[in-house]
Amino acid sequence: MFCEDCGAALPENANVKFCPDCGAPRAIIAQKPQQIQQIQPVWQPPPVSKPAGSKKISGALIALLVAVPVLVLVSGGLLIYFLAFRGGPDTIRLPAILPDVSYTYQSKKPEAVIEFTTVDEVFPSNYRSLESLAVFTGYCDYGTLDVLIEVEVPGFTQSYKQKITLGRQVTKLRILPPLVTGNIGLNSEKMAQLVYSVTDTESGKLLVQESKTIKLYSRYDIVWGDETNIDAYTDNILAWMTIDVPEIVELKRDAIEYLSDITGGRLEMLVGYQDLGIFDNIYVNTWVQAVAIQGAISDIAKVRYNNSLFSMDAQQRVLLPADVLRTRSGICVETSLLMAAALQSMGMHCMLLFPPGHAQVALEAWPGTGDYFLIETTILPMAADEDTWNRAVMLMDKDEWLGYITGEGSYTLGLCYIVDCDLAVKLGIRAMTAALLVLCQKEVKAQIGPKPRTYVRLPQIWGIYPASAAKPVMKRCSMAANSARVALPLGSNTFPGLP
Repeated sequence: MFCEDCGAALPENANVKFCPDCGAPRAIIAQKPQQIQQIQPVWQPPPVSKPAGSKKISGALIALLVAVPVLVLVSGGLLIYFLAFRGGPDTIRLPAILPDVSYTYQSKKPEAVIEFTTVDEVFPSNYRSLESLAVFTGYCDYGTLDVLIEVEVPGFTQSYKQKITLGRQVTKLRILPPLVTGNIGLNSEKMAQLVYSVTDTESGKLLVQESKTIKLYSRYDIVWGDETNIDAYTDNILAWMTIDVPEIVELKRDAIEYLSDITGGRLEMLVGYQDLGIFDNIYVNTWVQAVAIQGAISDIAKVRYNNSLFSMDAQQRVLLPADVLRTRSGICVETSLLMAAALQSMGMHCMLLFPPGHAQVALEAWPGTGDYFLIETTILPMAADEDTWNRAVMLMDKDEWLGYITGEGSYTLGLCYIVDCDLAVKLGIRAMTAALLVLCQKEVKAQIGPKPRTYVRLPQIWGIYPASAAKPVMKRCSMAANSARVALPLGSNTFPGLP
């Protein structure tokens, strides 16, 4: 038995009055009805419920909200029109043409912004190696300004003056005033004033006027280098090459007398690299002049070697050649400078050598040869014998010279720092003469007096003097009257490396 409504099977129990599936009153059919296909309904979103109390805005209200601002604007425009053009004399009228717009910054005057940075200490010997004594930095707001910059250390430098125009672009100047041309006393360090100012050239108003205390070291002080390079300022030693001072001229006169003595009057002038045909080997021409200068320093000027500490690792006090002759004493670098100054004044090519802890002079044997004489200027006093002369002025050929300066040769003191004396002009290093020297010729003569003219008996090494002579005969004769060459026996003990 089956339900008449849903077709479900009904229980056999007759007491069941309803269909267990659909709940319909029991209606029995003999067979199962055909299954009815159910169609799934399409899903639709649930209806949105409106909040309680909401109302629909009417079109009239929207029109009112739009019309009110429009009416306000139109009314305001009409009011302004009638007040400006239709009102009485007491009404406010707007100008027909608007005035030019002005800005506050356009009415301001030019205003300079200026800054100076300066050094704290100055070494006179290193002065020309300085980048600047003072650095000017400045610009101008609200226009341009013409100014005059002035910087000076009174008594040490000349006044530096320069006119520039300041604008919005920053201007930076590194200022190094030239040294004074008069005499200044720098025998010891002292404090000085660095004065700088900036003036408005149009109004004459001082914009900046200040001074700063700086420390000036003495003219004898040199700094060889800095933290990054121990040889950074070593070339400044060329400032001690005072070749034109009266003391060097006097030393060369003494050297001529010594030269005449050791050549028997055959060579009575310092000829430099001129070959007068006196010697078979032109190197002898150079060697004998260097020996004569060293002999004059030793026996006539009476200079003695001062075995004091010499170091290139720190600040060093170095006497000028004139002061070495005046005090008759010098350390290795001072006697080397004295020798180099004399040779340089003769037009000869020399260099200063700085092996570790020492200083020497190298003299080119002849221009363009590459052979050099190594001059040991600390042999003071210098004995008047052949061995001593050859130790004082020693010839080196190219290979020996290279091994010596690189520290790799059989005879060397270590790696050398070399300062070519011919580079002073190219490097812009001027000797400390007119600008920094205080001593004059009269003062020197007053302190040291006339030099004793004492000569030692020289050995008969060249066959020039008779064996019975008590001392060399001083002959004053011209080279034209003695045209015969002097044949010098050049053995291995005389010039190593010479044929």
